[in-house]
Amino acid sequence: MEQNDKAVVLIVDDKEANLFALEQLLINKDRIILRAINGRDALEIALSQSVDLVILDVRMPEMDGFEVAQILQSTKKTRDIPIIFASAERTEHHFMIKGFEEGAIDYLFKPLDPEIVKAKVNVHLKIQLQKRELMDKNLSLRKSALLINNSADIIGIIDAESFKIEEINEAFTTILGYADQETLGTSMTCLLVEEDQAGFNKLVKQTKEHFAFDTRVYCKDRSVKWLQWKVVVRDQKWFVNARDITGQKIAEQQVQQLNKDLQDKVAELITANKELESFSYSVSHDLRAPLRALEGYSKIFEEDHVEILNEDAKRLLAEIKYNAKKMGALIDDLLSFSRLGRQAVKKQQLHTPEIVERIIAEINHSAPLKATIKFNELPVTYADPSLIYQVWLNLISNAIKYSQKKERPEIEIGGTEAENETTFYIKDNGAGFDMRYAGRLFGVFERLHDSDEFEGTGIGLAIVQRIIARHGGSIRAEGKVDQGAVFYFTLPRIAGKHEKDT
Repeated sequence: MEQNDKAVVLIVDDKEANLFALEQLLINKDRIILRAINGRDALEIALSQSVDLVILDVRMPEMDGFEVAQILQSTKKTRDIPIIFASAERTEHHFMIKGFEEGAIDYLFKPLDPEIVKAKVNVHLKIQLQKRELMDKNLSLRKSALLINNSADIIGIIDAESFKIEEINEAFTTILGYADQETLGTSMTCLLVEEDQAGFNKLVKQTKEHFAFDTRVYCKDRSVKWLQWKVVVRDQKWFVNARDITGQKIAEQQVQQLNKDLQDKVAELITANKELESFSYSVSHDLRAPLRALEGYSKIFEEDHVEILNEDAKRLLAEIKYNAKKMGALIDDLLSFSRLGRQAVKKQQLHTPEIVERIIAEINHSAPLKATIKFNELPVTYADPSLIYQVWLNLISNAIKYSQKKERPEIEIGGTEAENETTFYIKDNGAGFDMRYAGRLFGVFERLHDSDEFEGTGIGLAIVQRIIARHGGSIRAEGKVDQGAVFYFTLPRIAGKHEKDT
């Protein structure tokens, strides 16, 4: 037996010989014997240690046994310690009555009979230890009851055959609204939504010791809640734990509805894409044919009748050919814009200076540049080669176009790296724009300058914005009228690994 499990006996007597005799009589491996030579020492020991039994001499100097017993009985820590008086006054009845009044449970008479002493001490220690064990169990039960009733989940016992509720915690009332007297003895089946009753009744035939299921239960106000049950079966009883999952079920239903709505939208989008592809085919073939005819016949007419055409007629033919060519360019841009949403983005590491230099060379080859172009640092980027080429081509072409009327056109191109993204910019000293209308820059057919002043279809920047967005970046612009503009665009930076390709 561990030391903490041993019974502790306190012997109190003012004579050392009596203490020694009692100690030798009672000592064994399952006990701890404590000794006190007077009442004050006895009280000090009893208050400082856990004592199971006190054997107390009645007649002691300064403080007799009755006084010690009275103090022990009036103190909360010691009031439950059983006391056996040891007395030589066998014949004095009033001594025994006084002892019992002070809390004694028994008497030992001197001279002590060893067998009687052992028997009485054994019995009273056994009773005291059983009492302590019972108190510990009661305390444990009270704690368990507090834990069970403090649980947000329903905890209870249900008969496995009749489904009658035998025990239930306070959460049942909190969640469903029923009072104890309304539920105890009631079959759980009566509280279930009708559609769930048949499945619940089938559970009586299952043989598993552990199982779980979900049911809908009527609350007292006839609203419905979902409960998730976990059951342990013992001795034809269900020991249940039920959790309110109504919010979870509602969320699942909402997700299911959203998924259904999304599937419907996807189906609509697929249909729209097919229609768009059909429209693109129509634009590409049916609309191009009359444009080609218009441009071709105008050229033939001009060549065959050049000698009879006056200057006004030649100007009108030139306008027809120019507008046919412009319409063709507009159709090409619209087709490019519509294809962007379906074109896969295939990213790879790109050397930005090479792309920019190639674009400058191509533009310069078709029309010699007047602008001075300054190159700052251009970081490596990670993008789709063909798509990012369109971005640079459009922005650089715009910078050249809108600064061409300046006496000394200047363009600056560069970039900077941050922790998560790379920012590029293209700056010019050209026509600029009013920042009040900056939000219109990237819309389809939105132009801040007259087409007679600067050529264009009004789709280029919309294409740029869509390409940047598909790469996970952003684009913005700053400008002042007649003082130039600067366009900034960002792309996710290579940080070990880039985002997955879209």
